[in-house]
Amino acid sequence: MSPPPRNAGGRLLMACLSCLVLVGCAAPAPSADLTAGPPSETIFLIERGWHTDIGLQATQAGDTLGQLRATFPGVHTLVIGFGERAYLLHPDHDFGDMLAALTPGLGALLVTALSDPPAAAFPAGDVVELHVSARGLARLIDFIAGSFERPPDGALPAIADGPYPGSLFYASTTTYSGTYTCNTWTAEALQTAGLPVRAAGVVFADDVADQARRIAAASR
Repeated sequence: MSPPPRNAGGRLLMACLSCLVLVGCAAPAPSADLTAGPPSETIFLIERGWHTDIGLQATQAGDTLGQLRATFPGVHTLVIGFGERAYLLHPDHDFGDMLAALTPGLGALLVTALSDPPAAAFPAGDVVELHVSARGLARLIDFIAGSFERPPDGALPAIADGPYPGSLFYASTTTYSGTYTCNTWTAEALQTAGLPVRAAGVVFADDVADQARRIAAASR
């Protein structure tokens, strides 16, 4: 698959969002239980223009996200990102749609299955490799799984086809708003995994991607 083009309209939307969110303080230190043990697990932050995703090896999904492995059998990587449901599901947007996305609304998750590692599908500069403990990975998986809306039978039905081959949209329990965007969700996911990421005040993709790059550089 190919990543989407950098979207000027989306950038304008995120600029509007920046007027609504105050920049947060320094990243909090992760709790000891998240950093205990060696950083043996590799995860990815993927920057797609104004949007960011989390990348996981399909084998890391375990039982918690096992239904995704069944939906996308034999894939190498699952790329998962959050967004405003109406905005994501309707690709043709005008300025009114962008403004509407600033108000609280239903969320959605886009899952894209890759047959190769993320570096083979995205420009190298847009992929940040990060390392977390086994405990941190388990908490990250729980955070992502908890973002999916499930019917009483526990199934994980898609709500629409995604924009690329091998991608699907899913309903999310998380509400999207001008103060909780796709990039806030990504930052919280990384924070939950035990990485020293600040989620408060995150609006632009660079707000979380730059933090991830600093963490990756410090771990080399």
